[in-house]
Parts: sequence; C-alpha cells; structure tokens
Amino acid sequence: MTHLLHRLGFVYKRPEIVPRKADPEAQEAFLETLENVKKDKQEKYSIYYADAVSPQHNVVPAYGWIQIGW
Repeated sequence: MTHLLHRLGFVYKRPEIVPRKADPEAQEAFLETLENVKKDKQEKYSIYYADAVSPQHNVVPAYGWIQIGW
C-alpha cells in the first residue's frame, strides 16, 4: 500500500501546530466598540460572549497521507 500511495503522489507527513497570532489593532478596535455598546445598552438587554472555535478542532495534529502536486 505504501508503494501504491507513493506512485500516486502521496507523501506521509506530520502537520505542524501553528499558533494564531493576535492583531493588537483589531483587539483595540473591538474593545472600543464594546465600551460603546456597554454605554448605549438598555438595562433590559444583556451582553453575551461566544467563541467560534470548537474546543476539539485540531487539538492533536494527526499523522497521515496527503497528496501533493495537485
């Protein structure tokens, strides 16, 4: 199977974990917007925070076959 995958252009690779880099300007703009929202919100409204990242997404990088040169 290994020889077949190599003939088809696949290679066995280990992925690298690349940490996300924060954008200080975007964070500062968000904090300013958040402060304005907090000032303008009415008492009957609440502010909720949510994170779009799944806690199980790419937790452990897996080894595997990928095809290169598509």
